[in-house]
Amino acid sequence: MNFFDLASTSPDVFDKIAQAEKEGRFSDHLDPLSYVGCLPVDENFPYIPDAWTSVKYWWRRTWFLKIFTSLLNRKVFKTKVFGKENLKGIKGAVYTCNHVNKYDGLVMVWSLQPRKIKIMTADFNNREGMLGDLMRAQGILPFKNTPRVAHEFNEAVKYYLKKGQGILFFPEGSEWFCYEKPRPLMDGAYHYAVTNNVPVVPTFICFKKTGKFDKNGIELRQFNVFFLKPIYPDPSLDKKANIKMLHDENEREWKDCYDKFYN
Repeated sequence: MNFFDLASTSPDVFDKIAQAEKEGRFSDHLDPLSYVGCLPVDENFPYIPDAWTSVKYWWRRTWFLKIFTSLLNRKVFKTKVFGKENLKGIKGAVYTCNHVNKYDGLVMVWSLQPRKIKIMTADFNNREGMLGDLMRAQGILPFKNTPRVAHEFNEAVKYYLKKGQGILFFPEGSEWFCYEKPRPLMDGAYHYAVTNNVPVVPTFICFKKTGKFDKNGIELRQFNVFFLKPIYPDPSLDKKANIKMLHDENEREWKDCYDKFYN
């Protein structure tokens, strides 16, 4: 498998995006999606890996993922990063990002370095084979809505936030290839921020077209990652009101970023 191929999509996805946008189906999965080749996600998933698994993960990150992630961002996406001054003093935090590429998690990993993050994903991302091994080594936290899995997921989020690591969420709920506009947001990320009393760091990826095309005929985009001002839970609000406040403020910051970048 050429892993760089996953950075692109098929031309028909743009038609699917246009139709879903017209019909207001903003969280639909439009890239081909299948549970074939997926491993089951249950309470035994290594959300907090043991010592031996941690060594295996370190080896995969050091000898493949770091090199691949660097090439992906420097050579393919030409990633530029803005607003890292907004991260000063931030340790454990919930990061939110618009979901615009299969590899936008690696865009965030590269943009945030040397900070470490874990990446919340859907359960169908727990793949078999080398791809799955690498995704787990990078730190995916696949979620499945069953009581036992939810408990283990919640404990892992709490553990990593206490260690000062970030948890990345894609609150739009699905990946739309290089879609420029912010989409409606789900509440999960803000629930975890309030529950663990950590800030939300809204992050928005904007694009510039390059005039160059890949083998699928898709015009290549240059990625611009904007770290926006952190939003903190308000101790004077109850949980429900805090979740709504974080949600609405995140939505506002994304919209402002979109408006400024695309004029």
